[in-house]
Amino acid sequence: MRKIIISMLVILLVFSELNVSVAEMSIIDPTESEIECEEQLETDSEENLPTQCEEQLEPDSEGNSATVEDKQPEPESEANLTTEEEEQPESESEADLTTEEEKQPESESGEDLTEEEKQPESESGKDLTTEGEEQEESESEENLANACESQPESESKENLAIEGEEQLEFGSEDNPEIDCEEQEEPESEENLEIECTEEFYSGEGLVTESEEPLGLDSEEKLVTEDEEQPKFNSKEKLAPNCKRPRIWSTKIRDIDFSALDDSKNELDEFTQVFTNTGLEFPSGEKNGRTYYMYFGDLNNKRPVNSLVGETYRDYDDDWSRPLPAMDQALNSIGNTYYVQAQNFSVATALAQNPTLPNGIVSYYFGNGIASKHPDGNGLVIAHASTKSHIATFQSGAMPLLKLYKNEKTHELIGYTVVMNGMDVDGYVKIKMSPVRGTEGRINVSMKYLKKSDTYPLTTLAYSVHMDVGMRHENTKLYSLGNHEGFYFNEENMGDGDNYRLTFFRDGYTNHPTAFSTIQRSPSNKPFHMYFQTLSSSNRPVYDPGKDAMYDLKPDPGWAVRWDHINQKPGDVREVNLELAVTDGSGVAPEKGPPVIQLDKDSEYSDNGYRMTGTWKDPDSEYVSLFYIISGSSYHQIGEFKNSNLNTDVPWEYTVPIKQVEKGLDHEIMVYAVDDDSNLSNFESMKIRPTLTITERVFGKDGQVPTEIAPNETLNYEILVDSGYIAKDKGTYGQVTITQTYDTHLKPPTDLNVIDENGQKIGTATYNASTKVIEAKLDAGTPRSKKVNVTFKAEVKDDAAEGEFIVGQATVSGKYSTGDEVNKTSNEVRITIIGSIGVLEFVSAPQVIDFGKKLAISPKNKTYHPINPDTPLAVKDNRPLTSNPSWTMTAKLDTPLTGSTTGSKLDSLRYSYDGNISILTEDASVQIYKKKTENREVVNISETWQPDGDGLYLEVAAGTARADAYTGSIKWVLQNVPINEE
Repeated sequence: MRKIIISMLVILLVFSELNVSVAEMSIIDPTESEIECEEQLETDSEENLPTQCEEQLEPDSEGNSATVEDKQPEPESEANLTTEEEEQPESESEADLTTEEEKQPESESGEDLTEEEKQPESESGKDLTTEGEEQEESESEENLANACESQPESESKENLAIEGEEQLEFGSEDNPEIDCEEQEEPESEENLEIECTEEFYSGEGLVTESEEPLGLDSEEKLVTEDEEQPKFNSKEKLAPNCKRPRIWSTKIRDIDFSALDDSKNELDEFTQVFTNTGLEFPSGEKNGRTYYMYFGDLNNKRPVNSLVGETYRDYDDDWSRPLPAMDQALNSIGNTYYVQAQNFSVATALAQNPTLPNGIVSYYFGNGIASKHPDGNGLVIAHASTKSHIATFQSGAMPLLKLYKNEKTHELIGYTVVMNGMDVDGYVKIKMSPVRGTEGRINVSMKYLKKSDTYPLTTLAYSVHMDVGMRHENTKLYSLGNHEGFYFNEENMGDGDNYRLTFFRDGYTNHPTAFSTIQRSPSNKPFHMYFQTLSSSNRPVYDPGKDAMYDLKPDPGWAVRWDHINQKPGDVREVNLELAVTDGSGVAPEKGPPVIQLDKDSEYSDNGYRMTGTWKDPDSEYVSLFYIISGSSYHQIGEFKNSNLNTDVPWEYTVPIKQVEKGLDHEIMVYAVDDDSNLSNFESMKIRPTLTITERVFGKDGQVPTEIAPNETLNYEILVDSGYIAKDKGTYGQVTITQTYDTHLKPPTDLNVIDENGQKIGTATYNASTKVIEAKLDAGTPRSKKVNVTFKAEVKDDAAEGEFIVGQATVSGKYSTGDEVNKTSNEVRITIIGSIGVLEFVSAPQVIDFGKKLAISPKNKTYHPINPDTPLAVKDNRPLTSNPSWTMTAKLDTPLTGSTTGSKLDSLRYSYDGNISILTEDASVQIYKKKTENREVVNISETWQPDGDGLYLEVAAGTARADAYTGSIKWVLQNVPINEE
């Protein structure tokens, strides 16, 4: 029944004759060029090699060179080195002995140099002896040259040296032809004038019989600031005004090393790094040590904690040293020290106090600073014309230009170039990676791309001047026996444990074919002392037997070489060397099959069924994963590289939806096979459609209630969807649906069990003693049917206000297939309110005053009420389950009437929702409507605004008289649904 509530209002108006004026107000609104020789080559025979630097280097008062004291090569022995039957007498005339067709360099005075005087300097600044010549070892003669700018003497690695008998300059990629003809040998000696930023000494070149060597004048050394530059003599010179080959200005990023890669995608999983640090690799040891693959010098005096941060300056080595910038030209690298890639190694951080010194162990002489002794350490590329010849060319220092790391697979790749004078001899890639199937063993792959056609035969060698953990002369070398390799075993290192370093000579692809040791002064390149020719055999040729010691005192050194080949320009050759730095010496663990694990919480996605799990394998390089669906043929998930042996590797795979159609049962079994055909365990799971159970409750209006009053009725639904589709042949079997009935409710009525089409498919009963509703499905009901259990429940009269009515259902039992079901629905909760509430006025204004200064005007005038004495406010306390709503209307109970004149004004207006209505005695006007959503008070008069909704007075011109007007308004509140008004 429609309820109407009425409130009366008296209105008082007083008009007087007033003069009204309006004040007006105005508002003002405010508002690369190519390098030439020019770089030119001059023919001044007696001049030294000047540089185009900011400072001209001058000799000191005595004409001697300054000595660089930091990081100089250390003399190994006071004995002079000679080869068998090769000691040469000195000429009585003090003239040097010359080879056939060779011209001797002259001193600055023009006199022939003695043999002693014409010694070339090594790369480190030490004089080298040729066969039959004495090796000068005085430290005072070990001066490094700075070819350009004045360098601080303390930065020893910044000083560049000349090695061997030929000045090698960092130059071209592909032996480019020079833009000018070679000049005939002039009568006088010509010196090269080279722009200082382009001098780079990278290696040693030995001359053939028909060539004249480049040499230093007798008493001259390479000099630092304020010292005289050395003079070079050369048979072949570039013509004046010629242009230096293009490679001198080539940027590092533009050098194409791709021919050395194993595949075009080899570097996809690698990250290029621009600072040189080691890459940790797993060893299988449990001694607390950390093992690194590494390029360059690593000072063994470092504490372990110094491996963090930029510390290379503190220890004068290469750990954390920046690599050349990718946009840097090759010709500028020689001005600063660079990491030497040929000195690759594995290094050990001891498990000792990380702040203590001597925490690092490597094996290059000089406390791990291999660059101090460049002729006795690292990889060498060698060439000759015949296999019986000595090496005509042996490479020198190789700058590390690009460095790549793969932290996941523990692989380290470095790229470098080999220079021969101004020509590129070749490119080199050095890749270090763990050997699969072993613990702590590293394979070093060295690939050499030949670019030069100067010499037909090529070989590679690797030598080490041994110094394990700074024990040098006490370093002991043992045999693995049967020429299989050799190892160093040093006891009681700084952390108390032993240290073992093994080099393997056999048992892998491209292993070295010859081995040589030396006992004295091993600071010589491999084809100087270890191997006399490219085809020299082992020295010693014997193997002392397993675990027997080679006699290498007092100065241990060794070298290995690979067979020479006739390598053409453009050909790539790969050699390998394997070593291990663990107590286990790289011994392979026991072999075993892979192990696979399958997660049980896999799920359907848009594309199919997503499976996840892990696998691991103790020894194989690759593992393949497979799956089988419901006994059908197998399908391959994929083949995976076993980068971390015996370590769980996550995998995931989505089975195509056509193989596992949703809504049906499927059984999936997964397994793994390694590359030795070992079969893993089998893991399986059953894919079953996901069952859902949902409970819902509605009020009498069909809406979901949040509160309910006594004697009101609720309608319940319990929906069960098994997830199966019509193709499935199973039934619900012994599955039942139950719900514990809430005690605030009277016994349920109208219990039904129906399907999605409203057809009865079961029976529901209520047990008053257990307070449980139970629904059973008819026998044979297909589980592809959706089940709906419905019932009605009325709230008891005495249901306590503020308590809750709670409902939650469960489905359990077994399908006809034997699969168990047990799942609980969501919980529905409704608040009980105390009584059936009412819709009522909270307050209504008794007087609405439009003010005392209303004026009679020849124009229409509008007046808005002053705040009413009390607000016009409403509250709806009815249950929200009934979806209540209400409206309010207004009409004049008595019109506005003058108390003296008795004249009437039809001037009251009400604006609401964009509509303007005139209040009269004849009809009610809607002034507000509201759907109740909460129990808050609604203040209607608070919404009255001059430019919006609300009551106001509009007096037409000439209608008002000087009088006081009063009238009354009737407010009517109705519970009429909004859509029924």
